Amino acid sequence: MSRRRSARETISLGAEAASVWFRYNLAEPLRSQPGFPRAMHFISTHRCNARCVMCGIWKETDTREEELSPNALGAILDDRLFERMEYVGVSGGEPFLRDDLAEICAVILEKCPTVKRLSLTTNGLLTRRMRTVLPEISHCARSAGALLDVSVSVHGMGETLAEIYGVAGAFEKIERTIGVLEELRDEGRLSFSMNCVLLSENLISAGKLRKWAEDRGIPLSFVVGEHRLRFRTEGLDEAFVGPDGQKPLVDFLRSLADDPSQSAVSAGKYRELVAMLEGRKTRSLSCYYAMGGLLLGHDGRLYYCSHSKEIGSCGDRPPQEIYYDSSNLEYRTRDLLQTECRHCPPYTRTRWEIEKDLPRTLAEIVRQKLPRSRRSS
Repeated sequence: MSRRRSARETISLGAEAASVWFRYNLAEPLRSQPGFPRAMHFISTHRCNARCVMCGIWKETDTREEELSPNALGAILDDRLFERMEYVGVSGGEPFLRDDLAEICAVILEKCPTVKRLSLTTNGLLTRRMRTVLPEISHCARSAGALLDVSVSVHGMGETLAEIYGVAGAFEKIERTIGVLEELRDEGRLSFSMNCVLLSENLISAGKLRKWAEDRGIPLSFVVGEHRLRFRTEGLDEAFVGPDGQKPLVDFLRSLADDPSQSAVSAGKYRELVAMLEGRKTRSLSCYYAMGGLLLGHDGRLYYCSHSKEIGSCGDRPPQEIYYDSSNLEYRTRDLLQTECRHCPPYTRTRWEIEKDLPRTLAEIVRQKLPRSRRSS
């Protein structure tokens, strides 16, 4: 149940936001190397029960023998590199295909006691499995003082989603899963939201999904589909929005940015996407990977972010040694921060990202309150 924040809580949050702004805008740039990461994305498996048109992970051979066991993951997380971890996202493939997912989450929370938020990303097709496992994960998170969040990937409705997922009746299965998540949310066990990748196949009907989510009171975030090495997207060009779809794509994103029901933070993200797609600017919004994050593969391989090449295997070298290897740090600065980051669309607006962009965040809040006729583009 929501409640109004006390004056003391408000002051505390404001002080924390100012501290993050100072740290990442003034202190971090003076460091010779990045501090320990505070965020991690763990790709728990490449196995998947969907056959998505924009992803080729499911075409791989079975990865079970390569997947880190809970014990192997725990051994990696014992490294000092993970001692300040505050956010961990677990995805796949489809993470709920792992029989030991609850154990995986328990190990993360045990080895990283500073974690404040644990997030699971799922395609929502395994309703029974989720109904069984999520209460256990929720109990573990609550005992560790962490929040549990579930993000369901929903890229359309009805036959549109069935065709994108390659699974008959996919939307009906997800509706049942949403029902389970609503029950768990109402019991205070977790929070949940939905995400939709905008593709050539769902762009026209995206507004319908948006309305459905609004009617159910479910937060829904849209991102633009793009080629990514780890999703094995080679040869899948037809799935992504081409030149003919650029105008409808921009128009839809602009409608989101101008929607008064959107939060100022979300509106700012969509406005940035519009500007990037129109070629008016490169990315200026912050990214938690660039601020201090990493990606850990299902097989123990380490990456700086989802666009990064592999920087080493935790089975061969200690994670801290890999992360701070001088050649890897040079690659991080030259190829990622100075090049790739400039063209990477913003997907998330985490608390850290919002606080690092504090002046811009406040400006977006003011802008949202102005009449539409007085808002600048």
